[in-house]
Amino acid sequence: MQPLATARPALSRRRRATYVACATIGVIALAVLGGETSGWPFLKDPVQKGMQRAAGVPVQFGGDFRIRLLWRPTLQIEHLTLGSAAGVPASHLLDGQQVALEWRWGDIYRWRRGEPLHLRALRAGALDVQLLRLKDGRASWHIGHMQHADTGERAQPLPTVGRLDLADGHVVFDDQVLDTQLRVDVRGGEGGGAQPQASGYRADITGRYRALPVKLTLRSGSAMPLLRNEDDDANPATTPLRVEGQAGASHVLFDGQAAALMGGRHFDGVLRFAGPSLAKVGQPLGLALPETPAFNLLGRVSHHNDVWTLRAERATIGRSELAGEFRYDTRHDPPQLSGQVTGPRLLLADLGPAIGAPTGGSADLPAPVAPRPAGRVLPQEHFKLPSLRQMNADVQVAIDQLVFSTSALTPLRNLRTRVLLNDGVLELQGLNAQVAGGQLSGVTKLDGRGQVARWAAQLRFGGVDVAGWVRGVRKSEGERKAPAPTDARALRQQREATRKDAETADAARQGAPTGDAPKGAAPEAPAYLTGQLEASVDVTGSGQSTAEILSTLEGPVHVIVRDGTMSHLITEAVGLDVAQALGVLVKGDDPLPLRCARFDFATQRGVMKITRGVFDNPDSTIRVAGQLDLRTEQLALAARARPKDVSPVSLRAPVTVTGTLSHPSVGVQPSKLAARAAGAVALGALVGPLAALIPLIDPGEGDPGNPCAPNSASDAAPAQPSQSATPKAAQPSQSATAKNERTAR
Repeated sequence: MQPLATARPALSRRRRATYVACATIGVIALAVLGGETSGWPFLKDPVQKGMQRAAGVPVQFGGDFRIRLLWRPTLQIEHLTLGSAAGVPASHLLDGQQVALEWRWGDIYRWRRGEPLHLRALRAGALDVQLLRLKDGRASWHIGHMQHADTGERAQPLPTVGRLDLADGHVVFDDQVLDTQLRVDVRGGEGGGAQPQASGYRADITGRYRALPVKLTLRSGSAMPLLRNEDDDANPATTPLRVEGQAGASHVLFDGQAAALMGGRHFDGVLRFAGPSLAKVGQPLGLALPETPAFNLLGRVSHHNDVWTLRAERATIGRSELAGEFRYDTRHDPPQLSGQVTGPRLLLADLGPAIGAPTGGSADLPAPVAPRPAGRVLPQEHFKLPSLRQMNADVQVAIDQLVFSTSALTPLRNLRTRVLLNDGVLELQGLNAQVAGGQLSGVTKLDGRGQVARWAAQLRFGGVDVAGWVRGVRKSEGERKAPAPTDARALRQQREATRKDAETADAARQGAPTGDAPKGAAPEAPAYLTGQLEASVDVTGSGQSTAEILSTLEGPVHVIVRDGTMSHLITEAVGLDVAQALGVLVKGDDPLPLRCARFDFATQRGVMKITRGVFDNPDSTIRVAGQLDLRTEQLALAARARPKDVSPVSLRAPVTVTGTLSHPSVGVQPSKLAARAAGAVALGALVGPLAALIPLIDPGEGDPGNPCAPNSASDAAPAQPSQSATPKAAQPSQSATAKNERTAR
């Protein structure tokens, strides 16, 4: 019986233990249930102190406090204040009303082990966030600490939130690293559940990005991907983003995907951008863009790992139509721009402000005249040389048509060049274009490293049809039968036909057989001057504006026209041959074969002096002398015709062009004209009226040979207009003239 008695007390002890355990569990369960139901109010101080230790910044709970620790852990606080990181002068990082935080214990565990803090959800009736970053990189959101194998402790990034719902949110973003100050008023939520249409956020952004004032409206599908600031995340989760509004004086629209706008700024989407000038956009972004008229751009832009890419499907600048692809790498110092520019049409007038010229002009619509000093034509505005050092560039250019700022010249076609900008030196390499059946090639360089720019240009023209390129030498619609063509084949055919017609007319005038030439007047010339132009320019200059560079210009310029024709009427007009000019007016202005036309300029200190200027045709040899002073824009030119045949009434005095580029004046050299007139009057008074015509008879000088040949005589040039305004140092020396002759050969 004793063993049974011993077993009963043992069983009773086990039962009591079980009862105690069950009772304890029940009490704990009731306590937990009571705590979950009541919100654990007694945990307010411990939780506040625990968060403060973990974040390393002051944390304050105000008003009601409720926390749930088991199912979907949640912290509800009537008023939550989270301080900013130490050493950052921000009143707080976060100040919220009616704040609810949700988390997972696993995320808390990983955060305690050094990973970034992730919250399942953040809801607030009102939220004020102060995001401040100093120049040394310290930021108000650098709270908490994590261990690093090499550097010890470093600040954590901004916590991430899976779901954010805001009734009224205000974010102040002051980043001294980016030189950016923005205020963001945001509201919205992640949506989902029974109201998916409520998903998304709207933010109104005002402030400035660098020197660019901004006023934007932002709509996004989620907020936290935009607030991520990890710069080393290669493939961050993105969210739909649409931004529209004003950036400075420009209107911008972006529609695409984005992430980490506070850090690496990853985004990709469609961009529409319109504004008054590219320079006003490029300046705050560190881009050395030229001053332009209004622009409008449609393309696709992306930014990843500090590299911008832009594919411009269509860009209009003034009346220019362009496209292109660009890559702007800010990882270099200075940043590097590369890519290509293409397009059907570029007007030089649309780039005119970059060199101080008027804007908005074209062959169809001339530009309004920009304010300039009285009587000046050359652009006076100073270059913005420091902007050339803000970046380096390597851009290929392929433009179908380059339109000049004046209607006097037809456009260049198939322009190809490489634009290089390196350490303040801007170069156009491999410049090549088609010009009225011919070719333009060369290189130019603008060195902006000093206080003044140094410019050099080496340009060559070959096979260019004068009448096809220079509209000013063409006859008006009422004077010619057909317009001057611009394609190479038609130009050659027209030159050949014009030369044959001119030779036939010349033979008929001199009484030679004309073969099958048609009877009557010779055919009209399509232009006052035709032929193939060959030219070379090799000049240098320096200054702070286009006008200053031209005022210091140095170097030779050579121009030759071959296989062309010249207006008979113009020839007689230059020679003041009254009788033959009247005959031409009666018969019609038939073209004269042009043996040659040659102009050699020696340029020194901005003074372009003609060392040889001659037109030669079967009727006359016209010699031109004088100079153009680019410093004062003064003209001093004289042209004198030496007829090869007899004329009964010829005044034979040099025709002069004086004045300025803005107000040129054409006249006759009075001394020569007065001598002939005096002789005519004297003979008329002494002998009789008919004798007064004797001084006006020009017997002609015959054929002097080829005056364009390198070794031809040059002492027969006409007397030049007064050169008293030209310093002696500006006159080219004999050695310089001889050098120019060798270059021409």
